[in-house]
Amino acid sequence: MAMRPYIATYQIAYITIPLFLVACAPTGPRPYYSRDTGGWNSGKGQNYTTTAPSGLSTPGSVSDLRKVAESYLGVSYVFGGQSRNGMDCSGFVRQVYKEAKGIELPHNAAAISHYGRAVSKSDLEPGDIVFFKGLFFIEHTGIYMGNGYFIHSQSGVGVNYTQLDSPYFAAHFAGAKRVI
Repeated sequence: MAMRPYIATYQIAYITIPLFLVACAPTGPRPYYSRDTGGWNSGKGQNYTTTAPSGLSTPGSVSDLRKVAESYLGVSYVFGGQSRNGMDCSGFVRQVYKEAKGIELPHNAAAISHYGRAVSKSDLEPGDIVFFKGLFFIEHTGIYMGNGYFIHSQSGVGVNYTQLDSPYFAAHFAGAKRVI
């Protein structure tokens, strides 16, 4: 008896759905190299901050975006969330752009990467959306805020500022888009 074609479709769904579910759920704080200790650290504490770094300048066109984004600092990470009760990376980016600019983005990092126009890492401006790749696809996103920092919701940490050139994020940088 021949196998029915819809069984193969269901088998594919059982494999691909879990992959998409973890797309925006990078594991806890990323390891980083500490110049102070001269070695790799677990990622807890020093490569991110839940307060705004000093020296960020905000052009007028993104000042509302920055205010909204920073109002979420310290909100915990919740997979699939996009509220002050908890949010994941794409939920955070989506909510900030919706509140600050009235722009509706999808709730998926890979889908957000299809919006706007591409900008190179050297041409990043505050308000640009940055993307990071896992093994096969875009798995994380955040908003560049200038002076080498981006703001995002990271599992195990929540909404925080992180240096774009921290080892994990520098190695996994996949591009940026300008939506506004």
